Amino acid sequence: MNKKVSIVIITKDTKELLRGLLDSIKNDQSLQPFIGKIIIIDNASADATGEMIGEEFPVVVYVRNERNMGFAFSANRGSSLAEDEYILFLNSDTILIQGELEKMVRFMDGNTDIGICGPQLVYPDMKPQRSSAAVPSLTRELFPLVKFKVQSSKFKVHNIKEQDSQHLDVSQPSSSPNPRVSPSSIHDSPFTIHDSSEVPSLIGAAVLVRREILKSIGGFDERFFFFLEETDLCVRIWQAGYRVVLFPEARIIHLQGRTVRRSWINGRIEYNISLHKFIKKLHSPAYYRFFLAIRLTKALFLSFCFPLAFFGERIRMKYAYYVRLVSWYLRGCPDNAGLKSL
Repeated sequence: MNKKVSIVIITKDTKELLRGLLDSIKNDQSLQPFIGKIIIIDNASADATGEMIGEEFPVVVYVRNERNMGFAFSANRGSSLAEDEYILFLNSDTILIQGELEKMVRFMDGNTDIGICGPQLVYPDMKPQRSSAAVPSLTRELFPLVKFKVQSSKFKVHNIKEQDSQHLDVSQPSSSPNPRVSPSSIHDSPFTIHDSSEVPSLIGAAVLVRREILKSIGGFDERFFFFLEETDLCVRIWQAGYRVVLFPEARIIHLQGRTVRRSWINGRIEYNISLHKFIKKLHSPAYYRFFLAIRLTKALFLSFCFPLAFFGERIRMKYAYYVRLVSWYLRGCPDNAGLKSL
């Protein structure tokens, strides 16, 4: 197999996690025939990440930002250095399992109408994590406990079973910008269509994207500093006519939360900043104002539940978050109140 995958990893002060990830890439012999560049974008780490990479992984392309520029900017900077057909974006708190990335590549090779693919994220004990996500909306905000099935053409959810493969043929590339499947048989490849699902969005800890599609839609939207940049990307890939697919036969370990746990409240505020940008970008001003009003009402209600402040540490931390969230609203939702402030 020719070199066809560039790996882009974003890091900030996660030297030991990053070393584990790079070791897992180096030790996976199945990757060596097709892995091209490994690109590290460092958001101004202060933990000697650059020195570690220079000493232990000299073949890695290392780029250091002078300050923390966030995920979207850094991902675009990394992808601008990539040269291969696919780009695998990885969080530094992931670990590759031998042979699993090869499955994703073969799956994408066999399905040219897929723009972006995600693996099943798992804990170190191989228990599954949530690997796909809903698209935020006013309906979901109003009815958070209701499980919705997305039916619109933009975010259609469709389970593809192995027995359906007799109706599909994507083994030959199409000359159209959005090749669709046609009747035939593709039983010769075990990774072509098998137990995969179209989803509205993927969790961005590990996603495999076609480089040309990423380039054609303008890459990640750099208005998102952290959180929801992958959801915005998936929405635009859907809008461009390509599929967003979860492929659970391939697994990648995700040490979930290790990179944001150190500042949980700041991380939740940053999520709110991204959430408001996302809703404002996709919807009308009236829709956005109603969404803002609902979020503020919920935050006010929870921040005035004073008895919560006397419960366990986890409850107290959530209470402190809601108080901080109300303060953020009252200050006009400043852009630099979350992780940018660190």
